[in-house]
Amino acid sequence: MADPALLAGILGFAGGGAIAAVVALKWQARRLARACELALDDATDPAVLPVGIAGLVADRRLTVQNTRRDASLGARIAEERSLRFARMLDALEDAVIVLDSTGEVLERNQVARTLEIDGERRDPRRLDSTIPSPPAVREILDLARGLRDADPSAVRRTTFRLVRDVSGDGEERDFEASIRRIDDTGRCVVVLHETTRERENARVRSEFVAQASHELRTPLSSIRATLEMLEEGELDDPEVQSEMLAIASEEADRLARLVDDMLDISRIEAGVARPTIERVDLGVLAVEVVEGLQAAAERRDLRLEVRVESDGLVVEGDRAMLATVIGNLVGNAVKYVPEGERIAVDVAAEDLTRSVVLTVTDTGLGIPPEDLPRIFEKFYRVRRYERRARGTGLGLDLCRNIIEQVHRGRIGVDSTLGEGARFWFGVPASHASSVAA
Repeated sequence: MADPALLAGILGFAGGGAIAAVVALKWQARRLARACELALDDATDPAVLPVGIAGLVADRRLTVQNTRRDASLGARIAEERSLRFARMLDALEDAVIVLDSTGEVLERNQVARTLEIDGERRDPRRLDSTIPSPPAVREILDLARGLRDADPSAVRRTTFRLVRDVSGDGEERDFEASIRRIDDTGRCVVVLHETTRERENARVRSEFVAQASHELRTPLSSIRATLEMLEEGELDDPEVQSEMLAIASEEADRLARLVDDMLDISRIEAGVARPTIERVDLGVLAVEVVEGLQAAAERRDLRLEVRVESDGLVVEGDRAMLATVIGNLVGNAVKYVPEGERIAVDVAAEDLTRSVVLTVTDTGLGIPPEDLPRIFEKFYRVRRYERRARGTGLGLDLCRNIIEQVHRGRIGVDSTLGEGARFWFGVPASHASSVAA
């Protein structure tokens, strides 16, 4: 690069003093611009900068570094806040969707993402990709638009149902959508609360009331008919009178058992049951209960036996409740197994689950496969065997509640039609000797 003073001398010799001055100024300006460019480059050594500019460049470089540092810190803070916000949304049990003023999806949590129909490629920014129900999407967007000029605390609600054909079962899920405006730009938050369980609970309660009313009405009708016949003098024959009174007494006992079972189930399901927890030897208890049912088994020519694997099969539980479970399982076998068959009650330790398991096995008729999944439901009775014995349909449901809810155990049934059934339950053992192999 030529020296500007030498270049000015040459131009002056050529007769251009003014031109020389201008060229010198332009050269100096270019040098200053280059110095500024170097000042913005972090790799530039201050020693190569012109004298008098190094201090200015150092100040400028410090300002740039501070700005970059602040920008980086701000970016990290914003990213951490975004991650925290995403984690908070994903921790919610309800689906949450944030919409902008045009109805486009800005944010959605994990629960909302699960509403998508599997296998379909959709735009996640579109609300109908999250909620696969065009009528519900239209209504939610209309309500969101209506909130633009509404009070900030205003909330709009609507309900809708999603139907999914999962494995051909046509699963139905009910939701309540709550829409609220979150700022002046028109953005809204949509919260989808699933009400499927609430609908199912309402259906179960309705069915329970209907079935309970039916079961209560039957014994009451029999008792009322007997009393009316006595009142009107239609039972003059002492033998007939005795027979009718026996029927009425039996129906009264059935009614009392029904009411007691319903109250026990309600208390357990509501969490207000107060069991008396103590150490119970399940083997000893099984022997006592079976002895009380031996007379009924003998009347039907049934061979009823109990086998206890070893002494000390102790569990922590309510003795009366566990006796009720054993009595129900063995009593059902005595009622439904054909005459001449065998019923075996076995009590043994199961070291794999550290529990004591009681099994009631019979050689009777067995349970049809279609009835097995519902055998522990309230008021459910196997239609094929309804005429063999009378019952309330609450005994097995009570057993399930006592074992699973009160004792945190397991209960189940295995059966092959025509080859008998095996009912069993397991309760956690309370001592190491109870789970010895």
